[in-house]
Amino acid sequence: MPTGRVEGNYDLPPGGLLQPPPGGPGIEVTGTLTSRDSGTIEGSLRCGDLRIEDGTLIVRGPVVANGRILLRRARLEVQGDLKAASLTGEKGVTVRGNLECAEVEIGGHVEVSGTTKAESFEVGGSADLTGAVDLTTLDVGGRVLIGGGTVRRSIEVGGKFETTAPLSFGSLEIGGMGRFRASAQGESVEVGGMIDCDADFIATRGTEIGGRIRVAGLLRSARIEVGGFLSAGSLQGEEIEVGGVTEVTGAVSARRLEVGGRLSAERVVVTDRIEVGDEIRTTSGVKADVLRVGDRSTVRGPIVAREVTIGDRAVVEDVWAGRLRLESRAQANNVYAEEIEAESRVEVAGQTQYIRSLRGEGARFAQTPQKVSQLPPAPL
Repeated sequence: MPTGRVEGNYDLPPGGLLQPPPGGPGIEVTGTLTSRDSGTIEGSLRCGDLRIEDGTLIVRGPVVANGRILLRRARLEVQGDLKAASLTGEKGVTVRGNLECAEVEIGGHVEVSGTTKAESFEVGGSADLTGAVDLTTLDVGGRVLIGGGTVRRSIEVGGKFETTAPLSFGSLEIGGMGRFRASAQGESVEVGGMIDCDADFIATRGTEIGGRIRVAGLLRSARIEVGGFLSAGSLQGEEIEVGGVTEVTGAVSARRLEVGGRLSAERVVVTDRIEVGDEIRTTSGVKADVLRVGDRSTVRGPIVAREVTIGDRAVVEDVWAGRLRLESRAQANNVYAEEIEAESRVEVAGQTQYIRSLRGEGARFAQTPQKVSQLPPAPL
């Protein structure tokens, strides 16, 4: 076996071993190094191209390939940093240091212990990139774990996507689940299953989740669409639509809000329209331009809106409105509005004050309605 520097190309025979000369750092092949079946290189390796035809090549040190690395039915294990122009193969790569490669395309599994830097990073199976990443695109067919960093353009993952440190990205598309143990910020998100985030989650353009989303901190996006359950520390968006239950510890701020099930928050402020199918539960209240409370729904906490409709058999507490409509058999505590229309069998347990008009044939008012020049101040 040669030692030190090899001029031109070199074929490593099956089971071959390359060792550096005494005191030397490693092996240098000026041309193409080809490994046929398994082999071992002690120390560092520098070469033009690297071809591994079968088995596993182990390099006990860093690797620098000035050209490309090609794996055919083979694996590469590097016990140090790996740098190459391109890396393609069928089975897998393990790098115990940093990986820097413009183009990575591996069919099986990729594991990198240090940082990963690439333009295009594509893996058919799974990837464990435990250090920070600096990528333009990331495409993984199965599962991927990254240690945070930046993916400037797009992330596409077929299965589970997990991060352990803050991540910034362009677009994010996940077929299964996204697990974020730190903050994440990007432009657009589309997830078929669920998102679970331990910090803030921000997507400036839009977020679409087929199943459920849990964000411990702030969830903010221009448009948020969730098929099932939403949970967040605080919630901000232009248009928010949730098919199921929405639970927010702090405040909700939106232009339009539609919740199919229950909504709970410390307070809800919507500049345009809000519709909730089941129940609204707040501490400080809910404020909107137009608020529709669905039939048989419940609102706990004060309501403040220009136009309020309380559906059939719905139950609310205190209401401040410009125009208030109470449909048949609705129940309220105190109502304060410029105009009030109450259908038959409506019940108001407390005060009823209005400025311009009251129509309430068939409604029951515990206290005589009062026409006033000014309503009591609203809490929001």
